[in-house]
Amino acid sequence: MSGSSGIAAVANGDYVVVRFSTADFPPREGLHACREIYGRTLSKLDIEPLSTEQFQTEATLRRMPGLGIVTARRSPAIYRLPRKFIDNDDVVITVGLTSSYEVNHCGRTFNMRPGEATVLTASEPAFLKVPTQGEYISVRAPLRAISPLVADLNLVYGRPIPASAPTLRLLTRYLSVLHDTEAFATPDLRRQVVVHVHDLMALALGAARDAAEIAKSRGARAARLRAIKEDIATGLDRPDLSVAALAARHRVKPRWIQRLFESEGTTLTEYVLTQRLVRAHRLITDPRYAGQKISTIAFNVGFGDLSYFNRAFRRRYGVAPSELRAAIRSGD
Repeated sequence: MSGSSGIAAVANGDYVVVRFSTADFPPREGLHACREIYGRTLSKLDIEPLSTEQFQTEATLRRMPGLGIVTARRSPAIYRLPRKFIDNDDVVITVGLTSSYEVNHCGRTFNMRPGEATVLTASEPAFLKVPTQGEYISVRAPLRAISPLVADLNLVYGRPIPASAPTLRLLTRYLSVLHDTEAFATPDLRRQVVVHVHDLMALALGAARDAAEIAKSRGARAARLRAIKEDIATGLDRPDLSVAALAARHRVKPRWIQRLFESEGTTLTEYVLTQRLVRAHRLITDPRYAGQKISTIAFNVGFGDLSYFNRAFRRRYGVAPSELRAAIRSGD
């Protein structure tokens, strides 16, 4: 990790995570640091604040070959991409998650509402006016990767994508669950993420028919599966963690969810059981939970039958939960 010049960076091969926050600087230096470090070094933007109050920006940038993702919380400001900063032809989709904003690009001006996205080309100047503090997410990919998938790409630059568009919601949801490092742990996983995001970007932009079919079967399926797994991970203790409840929450048919897991060589039931056992094992071996009853741990990870939990745990780990805890306490 590097913390020089106010930037915290973590690199794993060709994958780099960069974090910037004005909170890391004295109040009088925050705006200058944001302009020089976040604006000109990281994002290639001119930044002009709209408020005389303390200017704040927090941003995380994730970069790898073929893909860049930025999540940020920003104070009111005008962000400009001047021609002198242009050095690539990336396709960019920016979503104002919690705030409205104005965009002027390729001769078009739009007032964007929260949840809507705008499509930009990094090869042309752009103007974005953010009137209130808000959260944003932006994703970019090389033109050469997106243009074969989308007909008449030039027609969509500077235009909005409605917040109600299912393809935009799917893209935004997929990007939002890519916060864990496991998704980028190996070059193969990173390549899969890049392909899936390219597919989802193409769908949101209006992929040509043949490309759309490929994107739906590849990127869209991966995005929905990751979203469903995230839902499972955050709700292992829920009594309604069933295929019917998941299908209702994700607006798909139960059989479609079952097929998603079958394509990975498992079933939803087996996957949920494995996740519950893995979490139980983690808690039993965590010294912070050494005083918690095993029955309480079993209940908290979603098991309603202690006998079934003990049998399943032994079947997976070759030892009963109580035996594992005893071995840990004895230092064995």
